[in-house]
Amino acid sequence: MVLTAALMFATLSCDKEPVDQRPELPPVESMMMDFSDFSEQPATSKGTINSHQNFTRSYFTVGFWNISATVVSALPVAAYAHALQQEAEYLGDNTWEWSYDFSLNGASYAATLNAMRLSNEEFSVDMSIAMSAFPNQGVKWFDGVVRYDHTRADWTFYKDGEIPVLEIGWNKDFETEAADLTYTYAEPDQKESSSFIMWKYLPGMPYDAAYMVSMADGVCDIQWNTSSLEGRIMEPVFFGDNAWHCWDSHANGLADIECE
Repeated sequence: MVLTAALMFATLSCDKEPVDQRPELPPVESMMMDFSDFSEQPATSKGTINSHQNFTRSYFTVGFWNISATVVSALPVAAYAHALQQEAEYLGDNTWEWSYDFSLNGASYAATLNAMRLSNEEFSVDMSIAMSAFPNQGVKWFDGVVRYDHTRADWTFYKDGEIPVLEIGWNKDFETEAADLTYTYAEPDQKESSSFIMWKYLPGMPYDAAYMVSMADGVCDIQWNTSSLEGRIMEPVFFGDNAWHCWDSHANGLADIECE
């Protein structure tokens, strides 16, 4: 009787997986900004009379953040993308783990991603990565808090496992498809600490996408149409005024035009 009671107690006390609170990881877009509309400089030919200053200035401003963020996030974002294809193991105590190997640029890595329920609305996530040959020497690359309904996610990327270098905030309205994503440079005691770039997507607007860039030397606003790529830029420090400076559509070569 004592043995039977002990077995029953052990069975009843097992931490069964709370399936209704099992976290579903948000898409990669929650941590990776879309720079694709500014991935190429405008094509020009020798002797052309058209100026492309306005788009080109936007291209280099956006490109600086694209390169800077890629240096920090390329490995952990690749690891996270692989996690989306894996099944999580329930560890008990409202905690799940994704553990797997992946390759990037010819190197093999071992990744461990943990998620833990914080409330009925949110769960936390953290990712550590090691070389596959040394799986016990993993370093934390990022952590974050995600809403279960995927309308918001906040991430922090680290250097050397403990120094925050990039903070990311993502919001999405799944009814309207409106979204925004912000990169903030978070490394302490640097000239550009707290500098940021915010991307917004506002479907239905004439300029349905925008970047706001804030750096130590000033602020830059860029707006454009994602279908035609026609757009405009306002950057008082660079242009010497508070006016919009426009460019034409991709079909018309992205050349400078007068703003209407």
